[in-house]
Amino acid sequence: MTAPAIQSSTAPSPLGLISDDVVAEILLRLPPAYVLRCGAVCRAWRAISTSPGFAAAYARRRPLELIVQRHGFNGVLDTIPLATLDEGSRRCIDLAYPERGKCKTTGRPLEGPFRLMGSCDGLLLFEEDSYYGTDHWVCNPVTQQWTASVPPRSARLTRICGLYLHGPSGEHRLLFLTNDDDCGGMGTSASHYVRSLEAGETRRLGPAAATVHMFSQIITEHLEYHGKLHWLDHPEAMETGKILAFDTVSETFRRMSRPPSMNRHGKPSLLEMDGKVSMAAVLKGLHMDLWVLEDYGDDESWARRHRIDLPPAFSRTRWAMNASVLGRSSNVILLGDNASGSLGLYDLVENRVVKQVQLVTNATREKPFWPCTQLNAHVFNDSLERHAFFDIIQNTPPDEECPWCSSSCNM
Repeated sequence: MTAPAIQSSTAPSPLGLISDDVVAEILLRLPPAYVLRCGAVCRAWRAISTSPGFAAAYARRRPLELIVQRHGFNGVLDTIPLATLDEGSRRCIDLAYPERGKCKTTGRPLEGPFRLMGSCDGLLLFEEDSYYGTDHWVCNPVTQQWTASVPPRSARLTRICGLYLHGPSGEHRLLFLTNDDDCGGMGTSASHYVRSLEAGETRRLGPAAATVHMFSQIITEHLEYHGKLHWLDHPEAMETGKILAFDTVSETFRRMSRPPSMNRHGKPSLLEMDGKVSMAAVLKGLHMDLWVLEDYGDDESWARRHRIDLPPAFSRTRWAMNASVLGRSSNVILLGDNASGSLGLYDLVENRVVKQVQLVTNATREKPFWPCTQLNAHVFNDSLERHAFFDIIQNTPPDEECPWCSSSCNM
């Protein structure tokens, strides 16, 4: 790969015979922690490592990884390459969670645990629950930067639906489902809200067909496909038995039918296979059916492509995802078994698990109260980009004056 063009610096390189292009090519091959430190060598190297072109090239070179929060809330982050499950390339990211005290954005005490909720474009989404309510945080684990997002309606039940990149504007946005004011916000009507991190503003999209209740399922996963988000565990999807899709450009919602006979299966999961929306569903812990939506515009065009005989180690498989890059054609899928903490690469042609790793050890007889690691299907790759929204004020939504909010949270 050709190194990105870097503007020349007047400061001499410590190794004067090495050109900027060669330095950039070397830095592209280093782990992110080393790249961040190299800026202390000289101004020329700092100019290279902090340029937008270098950051973009670096992100393209980094492997896609599965990322989990080890042993529950506030845990260290564990990553492993998605396509290979190479244990020699596993990493442990000791994330510096915001310290106790008051958040400068919401004004609330930092009391609750931080739960990993999603990943997008090198950023991680966390949810923090406390006596005062629920807040959401976005973090770059490479640069250790954090920003808190104020809730759309401070005193109303809210579910975060996801963090996504808005293609036309390049903005990073949060989508919320929040109850309206009627009946004290306890669940007779609700609305979707979009919050732009770059603009620091929240907009109401319109009424939603489902509301949030005290015991509504936490929305932990979605499938992003061609600028559209798809859920199985959004309250509207749960109530209707459909897939709920959100077009991030037109900001419209659509209900899509699931494959037939889904009532005989366990909890399904969405994935992309051969460039198409697909669904994996476990049947009685013995088999997994893989369905493909042949025509995205026709949600009656589901076709079953594979029936997998699950090995005993994966009888409680919770999800499947394409193990190739960005859903390209692949004969290998990644299976995640939450109960055992195991991951497996399954070859659809050979009909067998070709690689299995024990990512974590959950509760055992010796450690019955060891916090469980949730193997959610979050895909991550390193980013060196220092987004401006980590430094700007995340303003209170214009339709509500939140008594807790003050200034920005720049931690």
